Amino acid sequence: MTKTAAPILVLIVAGLAVFAPSIFVTSVDHDGKFVTCGSAVKLTHTESGGKYFLNSANQNLGSGSGQQIVTLIPNRGKHQSLWLIREAHDTPQCLPGEPIKCGQQIRLTHLATNKNLHTHLIRSPLSRQQEVSGFGEGGEGDRGDNWTVVCGSGQKYLERDAKFRLQHVDTKRFLSATEQVKFTEQNCGGNCPILHHLEVAARSSPDRNTDFKIDLGVHLSK
Repeated sequence: MTKTAAPILVLIVAGLAVFAPSIFVTSVDHDGKFVTCGSAVKLTHTESGGKYFLNSANQNLGSGSGQQIVTLIPNRGKHQSLWLIREAHDTPQCLPGEPIKCGQQIRLTHLATNKNLHTHLIRSPLSRQQEVSGFGEGGEGDRGDNWTVVCGSGQKYLERDAKFRLQHVDTKRFLSATEQVKFTEQNCGGNCPILHHLEVAARSSPDRNTDFKIDLGVHLSK
C-alpha cells in the first residue's frame, strides 16, 4: 500500500459501494505493477516534472459549458485528486482488481464529486483547445466520458509509474496540459479559486504535453 493508502481507503470503499454495490473487494494490491479496475489513483503530469496532479472540485467553469472545473494542481496531498478507474460508459462492468489493458476504454470518476472526466466540442478558456470538464450525476454521464488508454511501445497493460496517454473516444483528442498555460491573476482575477492551477485541455495530436503517469493511490487486486 502506498503512503496515502490509509487515509483514502475509506473513500475508495465508499466509491465502490456507490458504483459497484454488489462487489466485495477482497484485497489491496501492495506490490503489483499493473493499474487495475476499481483502484483510486492520482494522475501526475510528466511535462511539468511530476509536480502537478489531475484535480477537480465542486466549482463550475465561468465560461464554455459551465460544467465542473478540471485542472492540474501542485499539491499531491489533496483528496480532490483521487480518481476511480471504471469501465467505459455503456460497456460491461470491469471487475475490481482486473488489470487495465492498453487500448482499453475506461472512465475516470472523481471520487469527491462523482463527476466523470469529460470532453466535448467546446473551446478551453485559456489555450482555446478542447475543454475538459467534470460531467454526470452520481458517476453516470454519457459517451463523452470515455477515454482510451494509450501505452508505450511493448506494453500490454497500464503500469504504475509508466508514461501513458488518454485519448478521447469520440473526438480522438488527447488529455493535455503544460506549465506554460496556467490560471493567473491576469487571466482569472485576484480571487480566482483555481489560481496557479494548470489548464487541462484536449489537443489534437500527442506530444510531451499529453504524457501522464499513475503516481499515488490505492490499487486493488483480485
